Amino acid sequence: MPSVGAGGDYAAAPPRSATDRVLAVNLGINTLAVASVVSSVGTVAGRMFFHPAADIDRRNKRCDLIRCKARKTGKLHRGFCRGLYLRVQRINEHISQTVSRQIVNFALAQGVQIIVLEKLQGWRPKAGAKRSALRQRFHHWLHRRLASLVEAKFAEAGGKVRYVYARGTSSWAFDGSGKLRRDSRQYELATFASGKRYNCDLNASYNIGARYWVMQQKPTRRKDERLPEDKSSPGKPRMPVTLSTLWRERKEAPHIRMA
Repeated sequence: MPSVGAGGDYAAAPPRSATDRVLAVNLGINTLAVASVVSSVGTVAGRMFFHPAADIDRRNKRCDLIRCKARKTGKLHRGFCRGLYLRVQRINEHISQTVSRQIVNFALAQGVQIIVLEKLQGWRPKAGAKRSALRQRFHHWLHRRLASLVEAKFAEAGGKVRYVYARGTSSWAFDGSGKLRRDSRQYELATFASGKRYNCDLNASYNIGARYWVMQQKPTRRKDERLPEDKSSPGKPRMPVTLSTLWRERKEAPHIRMA
C-alpha cells in the first residue's frame, strides 16, 4: 500500500525481500500440516492449513476393516489382509505427494526461499496406550515422508529446507506467556496462561519460524534452542525460543497479519 509523504506525494512501499521471510511448517497429528510465513522481525504474513480429510477418511476406513478382521481370528496368517494394507499404503503415498506439492506451491506463491521443518529424525512417539486410537494415529503419521518430499520438490524449484530443534514448539505459547494447556475434548486447541485460546499446530508453526531466525542471528545458541538465563537470577529456568523472542529483540509490539 503506498504511503503519503509530508508534501502530499505518494511514495511507493519498499518491496518485501524474499530472504527476509521463511515458510515454517508444523507436521502434526491433528492437522497434517500447518504453514506460516514468518519474517525475521516476528511478523506472520500468511498461514495455511493442509488436511485432506476425504483421503484420510478413506484410509481410516480401511484400517478399521483390518482391525475388525483381526479381532475375528486368534492367529494372523502370513499375508493377512494384504490387499487392504496395500490400499492403505497407496492412499498414504497419495496424501504425501499431494500435500507436499501444496506446501511447495504455497511457498513459491509467497516468494520465500527457505522452508523450515522440525528435526524429527530418529524420534519415536511414546504417547498412547497399546492398540489405542492415539497410537494408531501416530502409526499413520506421515512426517518423514512429507519432509523428504518437500525437500526434494522445493530443491527442484531452487529453494532450501532447514531443520530446527523440535522440543517445546507445541507446548509453549508463541506470545511468551509460558506453557499452554491442551483442551481435553479438542486436543488441537489450547489455552495460554494469558487466557488466549489458540490452535496448537498454528502456534507451533510460529515458534518453528522464530527458532530458525534466532538460529541465524545467534549461531552460538544452545543445542536445545533455549535462551540463556539471566545472570542476576541463576535459579530461573531457561525460556525456549518462541515468536515473542523476535518481538523482544526488536522491542516492538507483536504484529500478526494475513497477506
